[in-house]
Amino acid sequence: MKKIFITITVLLALVSSSCEDFLTVNETNPNSASAVPANLILPAALNSTANIHNRPFNFFFVYAWHGCFAVAGNYVANTTLTQYNLLNSSYQGNWANIYLNLQNYDYLDKISSDPKDSYFAAIAKIMKAYQYQTLVDVWGNVPYSEALKTGEGILKPKYDDAKTIYEDLVLTLDEAMNLIANAPLDANIVGDDDIMFAGNMKLWWKFANTLKLRMLINQSGMTGRDQYIKTAIATQPHTVNDYLGVGESALVNPGYVKSEGKMNPFWETFYKQDDSRQADGLNYFCANQDAVDFLTGNFDPRAERFFAPIPSGVIRGTYYGEPIIPSVTSELGTGLVRSYNQDAIIMTDFESLFLQAEAVQRGLLTGNTKALYESAVTRSIIYMGGLKGNAAAAATYLADDTKPLVNFDAAPNKLQTILTQKWLSLIGISPVPLWTDYRRTGYPGFIHWSQEPNKKNATPPVRLLYPQTEINVNNDNVLAVGTINPFTSKIFWQNR
Repeated sequence: MKKIFITITVLLALVSSSCEDFLTVNETNPNSASAVPANLILPAALNSTANIHNRPFNFFFVYAWHGCFAVAGNYVANTTLTQYNLLNSSYQGNWANIYLNLQNYDYLDKISSDPKDSYFAAIAKIMKAYQYQTLVDVWGNVPYSEALKTGEGILKPKYDDAKTIYEDLVLTLDEAMNLIANAPLDANIVGDDDIMFAGNMKLWWKFANTLKLRMLINQSGMTGRDQYIKTAIATQPHTVNDYLGVGESALVNPGYVKSEGKMNPFWETFYKQDDSRQADGLNYFCANQDAVDFLTGNFDPRAERFFAPIPSGVIRGTYYGEPIIPSVTSELGTGLVRSYNQDAIIMTDFESLFLQAEAVQRGLLTGNTKALYESAVTRSIIYMGGLKGNAAAAATYLADDTKPLVNFDAAPNKLQTILTQKWLSLIGISPVPLWTDYRRTGYPGFIHWSQEPNKKNATPPVRLLYPQTEINVNNDNVLAVGTINPFTSKIFWQNR
């Protein structure tokens, strides 16, 4: 595994230019390798995806705006966050890095056209869908049909309609699943170069189906969309056994070692290789009172794993935008910041189970909603670990019929309970799905928005602005999208 990480480090220098040099979606990459084999491209691309989605600062705004984390009091307030004062330059590195890595997956797809490379082609298509979904969920209309086509002379790609992109991504995932299901017997095996599923193509198939379900569930609140969703689901096997299940999380690990730049990207935000603190890690992030209240008020066995007790033994947070006294505010706990070699998360089994529970509750799948919901919560509790990170503690927690946002039978609104528990479970785990769920459903309903008196709007933005780098080099196509207001220009699936 250590050798794989070294290979990835070298290869990324070949197939990717730095994000500072990446100005537009189709800018020529002068460092691009012309004949890198699939078994080397794949781990490099997966490692980049893990870095993008697991570095807390990349999507910290989600946790800050939605009741999860706050910022320690010994830091000057970030007005972009506390005042909802987004700029075109805000978080533009995420855009650059995602498109940069899409070049890797696109290259992998193109060199895997031989039927014997069906597995590699399928993985490339699945991961392109994963990355493009993130782009749409954060920015709406984005370059898609003309993106990644520098070689065809398209240097300034048009922006495609977000809904149209989603629909094409669903078809792409179907194509990928069909490639896996119909791969020839002599297909080239994906082995250790697959640092996510170790070549288990059944899990890749399930991951694609789960990602597809996520995209369809995101549209489930839209008027007149039910038939499209049901038809799309029916194109593939769709029992609860056809999605990622218990113990089938999509996790990346290239062989993290205790060396700078080679540790888990989430862990390395907080600790150095000698285990001393990073200056802007644990000293920066702390508990949000909304999350603390929900955890402690429901006697949640995960409480001390999400947030570390202060010296007095209690867990204490603050509402985002309020002044903080670090010595009496809880830091992130060891259920989140685990070890230098912890797996990087792409999608957890409990997110998949929550998706399935919601789908059954909405009548889109058949199954037992309560069983799926309780399995999701249990898997989250086990993942967070500690003395209470076990099925017995989960059963006790779920059995408390005085807590309608915990006990399924006591819940008057089943979707609210499913989505509130999902929000909790995704804190520090998967920021963009957490943000998407709130925007499309309004759950959880108890979030205190920024306490900053000079904030630009009563509630947080519903999207990011297009990057300044795109305005600089592709402005005509940016302008063609129309005027973007971060508070009112909703992503197509948001109908509230």
